[in-house]
Amino acid sequence: MKDPLRTLAICLALGLLQMLGLCAWLWQAGAQAPPWLSLASLALLVSTALLCAMGAWRLHRLLLWRRRRSPRPSREVQAERRRIAADLHDGVGGLLVHAMALLDPRETGQRQAQELLEQALLDLRLMVDAMDAMEDALPVRLARLRHRLQPVLDRRGMRICWSVADPHADAGLRGLPNLPDLPRGQPSQQLLAIVQEAVSNALQHARATTLWLVLEPTQPVDRVDAASPGRDAWRALHWELRVEDDGCGLPAGPGPGPAQSALLPGLQGMGLAGMHRRAHAIGAVLDILPRAGGGTVVRVRW
Repeated sequence: MKDPLRTLAICLALGLLQMLGLCAWLWQAGAQAPPWLSLASLALLVSTALLCAMGAWRLHRLLLWRRRRSPRPSREVQAERRRIAADLHDGVGGLLVHAMALLDPRETGQRQAQELLEQALLDLRLMVDAMDAMEDALPVRLARLRHRLQPVLDRRGMRICWSVADPHADAGLRGLPNLPDLPRGQPSQQLLAIVQEAVSNALQHARATTLWLVLEPTQPVDRVDAASPGRDAWRALHWELRVEDDGCGLPAGPGPGPAQSALLPGLQGMGLAGMHRRAHAIGAVLDILPRAGGGTVVRVRW
């Protein structure tokens, strides 16, 4: 077997059964059996008991090792993450703020440098937030992202349209049957990283004036039973996370569908491969589509 824990547990169970059988035999027929057979059975019983004790100790060690492999970090790891996050925020973040203050936004070259430093500062703060709150649910992470993002959007004259559904805060969502829980931990971190990359692309490349961030439960049309929509109306619910902008949109390219535009060579430097990889890692589907009215839609469904 590939799992050593399962193998050891089965061996322990067989050893205990053998010990019970030997004890029953010695109790019932040990007096009538030849002395050498009784001694051999007793020696086998003692050796089996020793092996079971060693196996139980080994099983205990394996269980402790598996507990340490839990995706949830220990208190020591969490404390070290907070210390590193504080050092990054106070040290590197302070240097970036000081460098931005030395630049004159009225000059074109310095304004571009200031925007790059501003983007670096935003990425740093989002990284610090991610290190400090690994177990937060996705709506909480997105709210923290908006808090960090709002000053940058204000300075650039952009606005954000926010629509994030939270099943713990919305009584209407709590009543929906078969609505999956929103992810926490590593899946939530992967989704947040996709959103950060999409927002970063919109800030740097799209020349947009408005951002939309939407998290909502949806139902795929192709899985609805048209013959009895009332019966199957809630069987195929899933979550959908979208980042939209009204910028310049995707460049035209060959391909039968709009999703093919995401694979154009000119877009590969925008982190799209990493976004697809993150979505695949959590079993989600990522689509990058043109937005009706102009712009781009980054959509993740799971």
